[in-house]
Amino acid sequence: MEPRLFEEQWEKLSQIWKYNSLLRRLPEETWREALREGRVLPLSGVSKPLFRIRRAFKGFLEGTVFSKDLFVPGFPRIPRIFRLTAGVPRYFSGFFYAEEKIEGYNIRLFKVEDEILAVTRRGFVCPFATDRFPDFLPHLEEFFETYPNLCVCAEVAGPENPFVSEWPPYIREDVRFFVFDFMRLPSGELLPPKEKYQLLETYGFPHPEINGPFDPGELSPLKELLRRYEAEGREGVVLKPASGGPYVKYVTPISNLEDLRVVFPYLGEVPPEYVTHRLVRYFISQWELFGGPAEEDLARVGRKMLGGLSELLHKVDGGEPVTEIFRARFRTEKAFQALLAHFRHAQVRIEIRSVRWEDGYLRVEFAKIYPRATGFWKHKLEGFSVVD
Repeated sequence: MEPRLFEEQWEKLSQIWKYNSLLRRLPEETWREALREGRVLPLSGVSKPLFRIRRAFKGFLEGTVFSKDLFVPGFPRIPRIFRLTAGVPRYFSGFFYAEEKIEGYNIRLFKVEDEILAVTRRGFVCPFATDRFPDFLPHLEEFFETYPNLCVCAEVAGPENPFVSEWPPYIREDVRFFVFDFMRLPSGELLPPKEKYQLLETYGFPHPEINGPFDPGELSPLKELLRRYEAEGREGVVLKPASGGPYVKYVTPISNLEDLRVVFPYLGEVPPEYVTHRLVRYFISQWELFGGPAEEDLARVGRKMLGGLSELLHKVDGGEPVTEIFRARFRTEKAFQALLAHFRHAQVRIEIRSVRWEDGYLRVEFAKIYPRATGFWKHKLEGFSVVD
């Protein structure tokens, strides 16, 4: 960061440090060094001085957002279990609920003075979710009037979102919001299930499918639920103790294959373990739920991973970059421009294909351009050698 700009940002951060008691758990100089190292950054796209924690440090989670009188912790990472019959008894001693794990992206909604903001897991303001939440959470303003010290944790999912290219098969157009947790501020404590379920009902918030409670000593009903989710193409479940406490997650076999289908053209953009982890998860869950993959299952693995590569190679060989098409609807032109600014800030290359107003929404189609994936395939197609 350029020295003059650094000092300007430090002046804002030091003022916040003086007022925010949670930040004062660490010496002022520690925060100055965190700003210098890029662990803490000013939040762009907002009119008020807010900062986000870019990389976890000293007990503060990645994605934490704060100002003088606001502290929204990052959403905790949920550990994954690979085998239900071993993992559930290891982590749960009492009854638990299974909430559908939605294939989308995670946001936290909270109020800053007179404005409701949606931020992503990494702490960026999400212009799309901030623009669209009134369509799906019409009672959110009323909720925050009664519960100003709660943060709403939700998943945004559907075929017309600007970030992820997988979604639940039962969403055929646009997007939907699913509220899956409420977080106490500033502690970050998540409400226990029964208290959460009451709030979901009171305010009519859409939410993931909820099943249970289940007994950790009798998992046959949970396995049947997951077999249904597999048949319906759903992602999996997040298991939450009825009395509150840490969560674990478990995904269906098909979810892992869909991840591989989506990511294989973009090798070079993801670490190698992304692929191996999903193959391991697929085979263990397929074995546990269905007794192991049959011949047609093994063939399906190959089709999912390799089915679209011939077309991709023809395009790259012809000089085209590796791209991915996204569509989204906005209520305002301002929100669309804010998303473009976010992409520039995050150094995401895009190419706008179409913009039009239709049925009260600005409908946008754009392509994300993946330079590392393009280079990954192009380098090999042009005959360069690799030492391995």
